[in-house]
Amino acid sequence: MMKKYCVIIMFLSYAFIFSGCASVNQGLTPSAKTVASDFDDTIEVIQAPVSAASSLSEAWHTLGFRWTSKAPDIVFITVGAQGIVNISAVAFNIYGNIIRIDKPASTLTDYGDSSTRQFSMSLEQFRQMAIAQTVKMKVVMIDNYSVSSFGQSKTSAIVNGKFAPFLQQVDTQLAKL
Repeated sequence: MMKKYCVIIMFLSYAFIFSGCASVNQGLTPSAKTVASDFDDTIEVIQAPVSAASSLSEAWHTLGFRWTSKAPDIVFITVGAQGIVNISAVAFNIYGNIIRIDKPASTLTDYGDSSTRQFSMSLEQFRQMAIAQTVKMKVVMIDNYSVSSFGQSKTSAIVNGKFAPFLQQVDTQLAKL
């Protein structure tokens, strides 16, 4: 009888710890914000890059997104990879549908502790990605590539919790246009 209670208590403790870690990770990472330009009143919704890998066995990638009222049907995505690499393209596998983005929205890869490059995709494609159960992201470099995954079934990828708040803010701004 005592063993049964100990097992239940241990199980509940682990469940609490692991669910708490996911909540803490979401709380410690940047959230989407809406900003208005002082220059031309353009509205932007910005989600800074966060981890887009669902496990430590995958490549370390980050993903951030930006929407602007100047191009309301486009979402600019910032793709990141570990190290100093030249990111030339990104592709997403959503339910077997491959969305390959070869044309960067930025001229060069930005380097630092990691490398990032901005691309653009349609708002409709972005919405599909945001609700998919599993998304495989392929970051293409000059002579190499790496793959990570996220999505509704990949609960440990931090980026999963960033799609809905971002799209809520985008939809609020779209309603005002």
